[in-house]
Amino acid sequence: MVAGLTMVIIYEAFFEPYIWTGIKVLISCFSAGLFAGMYHYLGAENSVIDTLGQRKSHSMPPTSMITVSKKVLILIASLLVFMALAVLMMVVLDIYYLLEFRDISGPELYWGVFKEIVFALAVMLFFSFMIMNRYTRNLKKTFGSHINAMEKISEGDLDTPVPVLSNDEFAHIAVKTNDMIQGLREREICHASFQKYVSPEISDKILRGQISPEGELVNVTILFCDLRGYTTFVEKKTPTDVVRFLNSYFSEMERLIRKHNGIVLQFIGDEIEAVFGGTTPENADADQAIAAALDMRKALDRINISREKVGEEPVRHGIGIHTGQVLAGNVGSPERMVYAMVGDVVNVASRLQVLNKQCETDILISRRTKEEATESRFPLKAMGTFPVRGKSETIDVYTIESEPTAQRQVNHDLGT
Repeated sequence: MVAGLTMVIIYEAFFEPYIWTGIKVLISCFSAGLFAGMYHYLGAENSVIDTLGQRKSHSMPPTSMITVSKKVLILIASLLVFMALAVLMMVVLDIYYLLEFRDISGPELYWGVFKEIVFALAVMLFFSFMIMNRYTRNLKKTFGSHINAMEKISEGDLDTPVPVLSNDEFAHIAVKTNDMIQGLREREICHASFQKYVSPEISDKILRGQISPEGELVNVTILFCDLRGYTTFVEKKTPTDVVRFLNSYFSEMERLIRKHNGIVLQFIGDEIEAVFGGTTPENADADQAIAAALDMRKALDRINISREKVGEEPVRHGIGIHTGQVLAGNVGSPERMVYAMVGDVVNVASRLQVLNKQCETDILISRRTKEEATESRFPLKAMGTFPVRGKSETIDVYTIESEPTAQRQVNHDLGT
């Protein structure tokens, strides 16, 4: 508008004064300014979309919403109304011009007026097309950001929010999508935290609702491992030192148990309860349990070597292994439950672990486990028949001799 007024003043001051031409110049400048403003606004919106996309951030959600269809309607209606008014004003001005010079008017004058109107209309149509093209490009880019976010979510990437760039349905979708991403992120945090207390295999079954309320009968091999002289050890150490040692010890033992497809069910004080089979399709659960026990024996030797180097006393542990059928499921109250293996097999494995003290061994397995295992892989030694607390009949038990060559053969046969 200012540019138009300036040009009108210059025209009137230095050229032949003619009011109609000045008004046409004013209309042209106003039209150009309006189109340029709309085009610049859409260009700025495009830059905002790119900037927010690169920063992986999103703006504040809108307080009010205007639908996309209403926006398109307003944009098209505004362009059409403005074009119609501009052309109409030019037509009116040209009519006044023709009436004023009707005495000297001729075909060339009419033809000039017609070309002027057609030219103005063509220019406004061209700029209208550019504005609509930029608007659709912004719309496409906004929609594309939503598509990309959904693809990243499907790939497990929850760190890229959807930018909120407007106050229409796309903004509403973006806000809800970001809420969904936040919910999924919190769920992942809960899932990861849950897996620190329950093994991933069991936590996945619990979260998917695959555990029957009544439990299920499964054939498994149970392994119990308990530190020897733990009470005396605790008396000589601060609570911080005790926890630090237990965390280091448990981490190494769990790594070896998982290495042989076992699952740690729980840590009870200084004791480890693990299960092999039941949750995996492999049938060599007894072999895997024994192989894990042998690796745990070697790991404890390495731990003691490190402890002796710094003047610490060595530690010992006892391992009991038994195979049989247990009931696997959730145990507890409706408010608090734990996943557990229940049955006589669990009790026997725990008793065998305690029996190591009497037999002066570090690993004891039952006859049932011996029968389930591939005997040629392990250097088994019969320890005799022993009564087990809580059972009326005695149990034949075996230990695994500590032979480096036999251990190497076990690792070779199991591919570990």
